[in-house]
Amino acid sequence: MKWHNGKTIWFTGLSGSGKSTLASTLKTILESRRIPVVLLDGDVLRSGLNRDLGFTAMDRAENIRRAGEVAKILSDAGHTVVAAFITPYESLRQAVRGLFEPGRYVEIYLDCSVEVCESRDPKGLYCRARAGEIPEFTGVSAPFEPPGSPDLVVPTGSQTVEESLADVLSHLEARFVDLTCRSYASIGRGPTGRPGRVAVIGLDGVPPALVFDRAGSDLHTLRALMEHGVWGPLRSTDPPITVPAWTSMTTGKDPGELGLYGFRNRRDYDYRGLVTANAAQVEARRVWDYLDEAGKTSILLGIPQTYPPRPHRGITISGFLAPEIHGPFTFPEEVAAELQEVTGGRYRTDVEGFRTRTKDRLLEDLYSMVDARFQAAGHLLIHKPWDFFMMVEMATDRLHHAFWKDCNPGHPLFRAGNPHEYTIRDFYAYLDKRLGSLLALLDDDTTVLVVSDHGTRNNLGGVLINQWLVNNGFLVLRNPSDQQTDLKPEMVDWERTRAWSDGGYYARIFLNVKGREPSGIIDRSEYEAVRTELAGLLRAIPDETGRSMANQVLRPEEIYQACNNVPPDLIVYFDDLNRRSLGMVGAAQVSTTLDTDTPDGANHDPVGIFVCARMGELRRGIHKGRRVEGASVLDITPTILHEFGLTAPEDLCGSDLVADRPALKHRHVSRCEARSTSLERRSGYTSEEEELIKKRLVDLGYI
Repeated sequence: MKWHNGKTIWFTGLSGSGKSTLASTLKTILESRRIPVVLLDGDVLRSGLNRDLGFTAMDRAENIRRAGEVAKILSDAGHTVVAAFITPYESLRQAVRGLFEPGRYVEIYLDCSVEVCESRDPKGLYCRARAGEIPEFTGVSAPFEPPGSPDLVVPTGSQTVEESLADVLSHLEARFVDLTCRSYASIGRGPTGRPGRVAVIGLDGVPPALVFDRAGSDLHTLRALMEHGVWGPLRSTDPPITVPAWTSMTTGKDPGELGLYGFRNRRDYDYRGLVTANAAQVEARRVWDYLDEAGKTSILLGIPQTYPPRPHRGITISGFLAPEIHGPFTFPEEVAAELQEVTGGRYRTDVEGFRTRTKDRLLEDLYSMVDARFQAAGHLLIHKPWDFFMMVEMATDRLHHAFWKDCNPGHPLFRAGNPHEYTIRDFYAYLDKRLGSLLALLDDDTTVLVVSDHGTRNNLGGVLINQWLVNNGFLVLRNPSDQQTDLKPEMVDWERTRAWSDGGYYARIFLNVKGREPSGIIDRSEYEAVRTELAGLLRAIPDETGRSMANQVLRPEEIYQACNNVPPDLIVYFDDLNRRSLGMVGAAQVSTTLDTDTPDGANHDPVGIFVCARMGELRRGIHKGRRVEGASVLDITPTILHEFGLTAPEDLCGSDLVADRPALKHRHVSRCEARSTSLERRSGYTSEEEELIKKRLVDLGYI
């Protein structure tokens, strides 16, 4: 206790300006840093020590005098005192300040107008004061004199609690070294001497260009993390889509090892429809499973493919693909109610139908989704125990799909001066500010990783792959039509079909193999010849003008450690992922281009970002700024485990990104024995939920 010099932090402002909220939250954070804190709240003192006082001018002065004397006694004893009192008169504030040495007192004014405070009216006091039930009420029937020279002014009327708290913490940490961090000998530190906590902030779909090329301007938080840590491009999975990329990132296993090749996967080798990827289908241990075994507590917020939530040591709030309105999407279940209470009922896993909404309304929803997610994150970080925290924000991906062509001068449909030209820039600046507010809640013993699962690039059009297969004799329909429609199993003449396709941003090609599929016609002895022929033809598909496209054709067994469950026979990226795979049949034109009214101008790119820094090194100004090349999503799980002093299992092929070494180790060093099992019995969705999620994926363009 002697290491901490006693001090008093005095919050002043109108009723409803946020004094009690900020004071109590600040107390929680400082206590997490092993700092002795005493909270003095005006309402609490008036119900006890000062219950004999009324609200006359003299009684108000005596109330503040007593509170100041108590604060001085406690701070002299070595405590950090956090006091929350209206303190309406400048003379009262000066009297309190006079009790303390200049270096041991901070006055923080919460600047919030009467109108805003009254609109909040958390205790119904303004309403009662207007009705004459409370005489001499500050701001209504009694004056409030704004402070003349406070140490800090926080505009709580125009910013969130997290932003206000970040302002307070930043000021206090600059003033008082002992409030900045915990002792380096504190408990929780791993056996390697590294920080005992890890916080991962996932931003879906963020490409390097939007962060690394502009972080020096308005992305101050990300720039600070880069300057004091390590950073670089992060290679996604094949395919580079939300599922399986986030699951690969949190398991250290590639999609083949996971047996999950996209949002929806074949149940078995039958021709029936696909099943949607969910947590029940993830047999590999995720990073929090390893930490669970080590006695660590995890908070998981919004991570894709965590529905249905599994019991573990901590909290899960399931992410994208969770049909939260149809079933419990949190563990424990009661967290759902707390989540909605904290966010005012605004929490959502995703925005729905973004292709059908007006852009202004969509943008409002995206900002609201970010606000609610970060508000929930701040609440969990402050009020729940944790060693590992991970959240994923989907808004960035949705933002790109909706506004990419409006904001990217390199897109053929970009028009300078359009009303949304700077929408992505402004959104990133806002997100960076929210990130900064969140980091302010973390102690120095925390390692922070900011990661994205894939990047973003131009969407220039599409290729109707199933129509191309029809045109080239690989796919035969029972009743061909010139009406464009999605391909369904019952439409196919399987006795004469050699190949068909599925997939949204990329194409998965399946061959109809004798003895494998029910009506297979390709002899196993001919399999490789047919696959090679088809791969060559796919690479040569031209665009609508006859120009060659940079089509990539991948063989699963060459890119994955293993090929479990039912892998595709080929994976195709059209025009180097500048064109999407479209599964419809009945169209006259195989290759399509975007028109000016398209609601989605972006496609996925194989390269995202990672930034990793330790909060203690950032706050002490220890510069690293080391760029790492060749990083992969498979490196994230080993990096997290190593930060906890744990050894990554030998079957994980990734490397620790933080360790100083010249190059990452080679990933595909050996191959596992593949297994083929049915996904049918491992579906975590009811039939109703399956249809709901399928419709959502169609709306999002994933299938």
